[in-house]
Order: sequence, then structure tokens, then C-alpha cells
Amino acid sequence: MPVRTPHFPDLLFGSAARLRRWEAALMGLLAAQGYRELHPSLVLREAIPDGALRFFDGDELVALRWDFTVALAGLLARGFAAPPDRVAYAGAVFRRPVQPWEAVERFEVGCERIQPEGESSAEADVELARLLMAIPGALGLKSAILHLGHAALVRRPLEAEGLFGGLADEVVAALSRRAPHRVHEVLKGHPSGARLTAHAEALLSELDGPGTLGALSVSPYAHLLEGEREHMDRALKALLPILPANLELRVDLADVAGLGFYTGPTLRLWAPGAQQELAAGGRYDRLFPDLGRPWQAAGFCVRLSRLLDLAETRPDLFEPLP
Repeated sequence: MPVRTPHFPDLLFGSAARLRRWEAALMGLLAAQGYRELHPSLVLREAIPDGALRFFDGDELVALRWDFTVALAGLLARGFAAPPDRVAYAGAVFRRPVQPWEAVERFEVGCERIQPEGESSAEADVELARLLMAIPGALGLKSAILHLGHAALVRRPLEAEGLFGGLADEVVAALSRRAPHRVHEVLKGHPSGARLTAHAEALLSELDGPGTLGALSVSPYAHLLEGEREHMDRALKALLPILPANLELRVDLADVAGLGFYTGPTLRLWAPGAQQELAAGGRYDRLFPDLGRPWQAAGFCVRLSRLLDLAETRPDLFEPLP
């Protein structure tokens, strides 16, 4: 079992063997689809966020790698004139925990799909969703739930109404709690209050049912979001016929996690009874332009540390190791 002293996991024989087996299985799965591994340095010198594990290298403040996506983006922007289209990674990241039970050192495997700016992203988004659908089987997870969302369903109406900063954050927080009445309270007296409240009710009116996407038709922003609705509809039509028997696909129109980072479709993988998502990702087309590169990207990360904890506390959710 993982031993935390206090927030760094020492993996004993069983967990260490499972970690290596999972890493090999996932990297093999990605390699078979053309994803090649890059391994950014463990020590980063970019702008360092507050949650990073920092230390001095001589007189220079540096940090342990806190996020693979950020580390890879810096590496690719500095070292490549044209982006590799498929990249994989595996290893540890180090972040100060938000919750007391979280570890600082966290094991991850993930991938990135990178394209020139302006190229159609629909095929790449479906490719990533199909890959994530194969993850439970590769890990021996008996059943799982894949949530499909779209960040623009919330972001674009807020931008259209000129809502930014603290007020927008309060609306997002209300949606994260699945509480449209709180949206009404937050926006009481605001010119956009009635429209955004109706939109929140539309996003939350059909949870996981067959009419989920259809609920967008009653939103005041239905025309604004027509492209996003069509994108999700095409993705569902491509994914549902190939859905593994052990996987349930749900649509979450009100997914606002990571709204400041994601720009398009979002993906989240859960196990029955799990308290935290086991994998997550989506489209983040602003990342590389902010670094001066005209590229768009999407990807996902499998959180192996959470899976190790789940295998320890709920071994019944996994097939036994051979």
C-alpha cells in the first residue's frame, strides 16, 4: 500500500508493481496509436506558480515539475519549428496539496494531440475520446464512467454578456454546485441575469438522459452555441457505436472544472464510487498561442496515484493482477 510520509508516497511491492504495469500498458496503448514519448526535465525554470515545490539552484529560484502539459508546452515551443502531432508522457509531478490527504508527488501518464492553428479539430477530439475509452480496459478497471462536456457552453455566454472577473467566477461556482438558483441570486439586478439563469437551467435540465443535448435548444444562447452542439453531437454519434461494455458515456453540459484553461470539449473518467476523477482532459487552444506558437492542442492525463489509492481501498473494482 502507498505510505505517505507525510505527502510523498513510498510504494511497496504490490503498488510499485502495479504502477509499472499500468505505465507500460498505457504507454504501449499510446505508442500503438502513433504517440511518441517526450520527457521534460524534472526541474523547471519557467514562471513558477504558488503551488509548486520550489527551491534554489545557486541564486536561481527553480521548481520541480508541477504539470506535464505546461512543461511540454515550454519544451515544444522552444525546440520545435513545427509541432509533433502526437506526444505521450509518463512520470511524476509535484504540487502542494489542496486537500490534506493528497500527496505532493503524483504519478501520471498522458498524451497531447497538437495541430497547426485553424486545422479542423473534430477528428482529433474524437481520437482522444476513443483513447480514453480504452483506458479502463488497459488498467483492469471493471467498469467506468466517461463524462463528455464542452467548456464553451459556459464560457461563450459569459463573454457575450461581458461578464468577467469575480462575478463570472461566482456564476461558475454556482454551476459547479449544480445550483441554477444560485446563478439567479448572484446575478440579481444584472441585465443578463434572466438570460444566464435560463441558460443554467437548460444546462442542468437533462442530466445524462437521451435529451441532454436537446436541452440546449431552449437556452437563450442556442444560436450562439450551435457549433458546439453540432460538435458534441458528431462526437457522440462516433463514440456510442464503439462504446465498450464496461464503460458508460454521459454528457455533462455544465462541466466547469478548468474553465479558465479549457476552450472546447472536455473529458473526465470516473469509477463507480470514486470521490475524484481518475483521468481528465480536453481542448486547450490558447496554450501555444500564448507562447508565441500558432498551434492548437488537446490531451488528457491519467492520474495513476489516484488509481493506486483506489486499488488499495476498493480492490473489488479491478481485475486481479496476473
